[in-house]
Amino acid sequence: MSSIAIALVVLVCVFGGATLGLFLSARLPAHHLGADSRDSVKMAIAVLSTLTALVLGFLVASAKNSFDAIADGLARIATDIILLDRVLAQYGPETAGARELLRKVTAARISQMRPGAGINRPKAGGVDVADAIEMLQRTLLDLRPATDAQRALRSQALAITSQLAQTRWLTLMRAAGSTIPTAFLVVLVSWLSVVFAGLGLLAPRNGTVVLWLIVCAISVSAAIFLILELDSPYGGVIRISDIPLHLVLEQLGR
Repeated sequence: MSSIAIALVVLVCVFGGATLGLFLSARLPAHHLGADSRDSVKMAIAVLSTLTALVLGFLVASAKNSFDAIADGLARIATDIILLDRVLAQYGPETAGARELLRKVTAARISQMRPGAGINRPKAGGVDVADAIEMLQRTLLDLRPATDAQRALRSQALAITSQLAQTRWLTLMRAAGSTIPTAFLVVLVSWLSVVFAGLGLLAPRNGTVVLWLIVCAISVSAAIFLILELDSPYGGVIRISDIPLHLVLEQLGR
């Protein structure tokens, strides 16, 4: 399900709980809503609200950390690409083919990040990006350095390509799976529904209360939506910026 669909389900569940509470408050006998009963319900709501806040905070932190880690990985990829291009340029004209392949890899990565492109198997001139990186490594291994400087540059280029491949796969693995356990999300929504049911049970039945409960339910659903969006940085409204790669692409080949 998309983030919007899940947020709408959360909205229905949470406001449904509030509606159930309002309904019960009109049907329960008066002695069930006496002062002692209200105090007990308030204490239960307070405990459950605290647990809900803890779980919600955990989910926000987890999603934000995942988003930041993927963004940092992309920045490292961009840095490695520009450093590799500079090293290859210093090596000499023999690396012209490798530098062109590097440019294609970067362009393919940018295309991969466009809306609707997904995160699987981007192409660089008809070649899979993972294969292109391996081709780049083989090209570097085939070089025959004539001077100590070229040997040092080739070793540096190989080290950068290895780091580039490692960072790419690590970023891809982080983006491929959700960091939010489904069980956590289900429990959180259940607790929110119970909390709102308790609020509806204790609240007076008037238009102002109903409107306020709707606004609160929408706010909670929006929070869940933001968490889910942060957890899918390549496919949602909140996306990882591809500006670092565009800046790198402008510098390649110079």
